[in-house]
Amino acid sequence: MNRVAVCACKTGVIIVAFVLMDNHFHFELYSETYERCAKFIKEFTRLSGMYNTSKYGEKNTFEGLQVQILPVIGEEYLLTLLCYIIKNPTKARIAMFYKYPWSTGSLYFNETPNIAGVRTIGSMGRVEVRNLLQTRTNLPPEWRILDGVILPENYVPVQQIEQMIKTPRAFMYFLSLNKDDAIESELGSWHDMCLTDRELREIREELLMDLFNTGRLKDLSAPQRLTLARKIRGKYHCSVKQIARIVQLPFEQLCSSL
Repeated sequence: MNRVAVCACKTGVIIVAFVLMDNHFHFELYSETYERCAKFIKEFTRLSGMYNTSKYGEKNTFEGLQVQILPVIGEEYLLTLLCYIIKNPTKARIAMFYKYPWSTGSLYFNETPNIAGVRTIGSMGRVEVRNLLQTRTNLPPEWRILDGVILPENYVPVQQIEQMIKTPRAFMYFLSLNKDDAIESELGSWHDMCLTDRELREIREELLMDLFNTGRLKDLSAPQRLTLARKIRGKYHCSVKQIARIVQLPFEQLCSSL
């Protein structure tokens, strides 16, 4: 989370929405130039790779990562995409979007509670900030920190976004829209890169044993394959096209069933 704040500060982009999942991430960014958005993503992956090396000893965790930056045209699409992004944890059956801590899902139309222990960066010494946040970037002194985390409302323009949405009822309307397939088709093959087919086939073999006590896909009926597809979709959030290949069901059938 802190890396998001640091990258926003360093690049000057405005973050409209984001979600950090275990196998992918989404950002909705606003900037006057494409280059700033690209710089934000490059810096975020660089810092995240350094963190993984430092904490877990894993090197080159973002090597070969396929990144796609698409333009957002029109206010309606901007809000539709915002809701698509924050619904990721709910679709993956991890948590309701407003309870998931690694996204902006809890920010919109939600009262900010008075939380004890909140501190501002300006009230802390430079060395303390550097040790706590692991950055030498000069962050705004008014930004607030709780339990070592820069609160996302510091760098997400919540009020402006709410004014754009207008009402909580309109927010629920955009959340209820199901345009996932259209959005994912625009994202194209990026979703297929979350997990390779080889990795997903290994996961499939494990699920076959856990769910159906067999190691062979050909032993499954069409309804059982659909159950397997839903399990993969819910847990790993892969694209429908990739899942169709893995469970060997028609793409059109899965589009109407997942």
